[in-house]
Amino acid sequence: MMLSLSMLPWRKTKNTRDGIISKISKWTCLNQYVCYLRYLKTVSRDLEIKDIDGKCVNALRVFAHCIQFLRSHFLERLKERNFRSEITEDKIRYIVTVPAIWSDAAKQLMKEAAIEAGISQHRLMLAYEPEAAAVYCSQRIPQHLMIGEEDSVKFLPNQSYVLVDLGGGTVDITVQSVSSTGKLENLYKACGGPWGGNNINRACIELYTNLFGEPTMAEFCRENIDDFFDILQKIEIVKRNISTRVERTVALDVPMTLIDKHRATCGNTPQACLQQVIKDAKLQELIEAKWGYKIYVKNAYFIKFFQEICKNTVDMVKDIIRNEQQCKMVKSLVLVGGFAESEVVQHIFKESFPEYIVRIPLEAGLVVLKGAVIFGFDNSVIQSRKCPYTYGISLLREFNPKTDDPAKSVMMGNQLMADSVFETIFEVGEILTIGKKQNIKVKTNHESNDPVRSEPMEIEVFSSTEQSPKYTTDPTCHRRGIISVPPPNGQWPELVEGRIEVEVTGTDNFQITYGDGATGLSTSGTIDFLLIQNGDTELE
Repeated sequence: MMLSLSMLPWRKTKNTRDGIISKISKWTCLNQYVCYLRYLKTVSRDLEIKDIDGKCVNALRVFAHCIQFLRSHFLERLKERNFRSEITEDKIRYIVTVPAIWSDAAKQLMKEAAIEAGISQHRLMLAYEPEAAAVYCSQRIPQHLMIGEEDSVKFLPNQSYVLVDLGGGTVDITVQSVSSTGKLENLYKACGGPWGGNNINRACIELYTNLFGEPTMAEFCRENIDDFFDILQKIEIVKRNISTRVERTVALDVPMTLIDKHRATCGNTPQACLQQVIKDAKLQELIEAKWGYKIYVKNAYFIKFFQEICKNTVDMVKDIIRNEQQCKMVKSLVLVGGFAESEVVQHIFKESFPEYIVRIPLEAGLVVLKGAVIFGFDNSVIQSRKCPYTYGISLLREFNPKTDDPAKSVMMGNQLMADSVFETIFEVGEILTIGKKQNIKVKTNHESNDPVRSEPMEIEVFSSTEQSPKYTTDPTCHRRGIISVPPPNGQWPELVEGRIEVEVTGTDNFQITYGDGATGLSTSGTIDFLLIQNGDTELE
């Protein structure tokens, strides 16, 4: 059985374990926080996020509690339906979906949160959201469930397309094709930005703030948190009803508790209060207060926000299609994600790409979820990915006076050596297939009584946006993680001479194995992207 954890809700309670998930609505999506993992300078196990009151809490613990709630909720439902005796935990695989543009550290943080939530590492799998969507669209979705007039768009062998995953927090853009065997190939490294539907939510909250003032809204959020989250939930519904017909209106609820706080300063009746705040904000042409505790906002007010938000995505897609050689055969765009269900978003993309066929699956917001379940049964459907960075290690080798920087020269005994040389493991843009391997040669000497012989060997991993960086100190290079290999049989020999094998394993990136050349012994290692505190800077 597969359980896909694509949208992770907060629990609604005022006193939860350790008090770290307080005052949060059950149905407010976790990705309002996790989408920012892509854009932080440093992602570590000590990362803290702020709650609505500005209190800092540990992100890993928060994510773990949310995943734990979903897991417990799922197991409870199995029990209620008398399935627990038939479907035991060892028969369940959990799929956690993550944006494809996330850093290695962000993905590892989410994986560790799932493990802390009680999910066995052996029953856990990460899936890239746009890949999960592509799996669903290309393999399972009937053509009559695709929005669009053209029937010619089918995911045929050697056909290329751009898949745009328009989520709540982030937008993921991938370019893919279907191979002759029916597998999916990524033609271009994943990219995107913070241009999801939550920006419309923020525009709505800013409208409330413009009408009632920042002090009143701040007090309302502090003292009437349930009403505030009720507004957020209704905004999710309202924004999907915003259409391209500019004179049509959508209704936004105004809680009586918010009106009362403003009435304390103006003294008007509720209806007169709403009319007055609209007048004071000079928005009479776009907003009305007709009846009840609602304001009626013309679509024209929101459409400008949709255009501003979508422009970033449209510009990036155009740049990829026009400038990347491997993407020039693209003939169609597929829009998925909850934001793709918006009529306004669909209109913007169709207007921006008149020469391309734009298709949107029905219930586009569920496509990632459904695709993740399919991916969990067969993750080999993704044949290859493009390496997002150039990965390598720092090497000390013989100095070459013709090509090496004199500043990198260092004397080792009687030998002039070059320090901090970037030894490439995988190159940016390189095609990575599951099972692809690269080796790192290891050679070092130990004294017979050296205590280091019982300690793990550690090698720093660097990354760069350049294809062939020269030194690990180049401006484009950053420390990305640390490879750690324990000694075979608990102790390194006096002469260590072997290879560290780095194998591509999929969404989790790499598997590490050390093989000793002299003894033939091998041991499994790890690569930790969360140990780097100051160097895991996101690369533009």
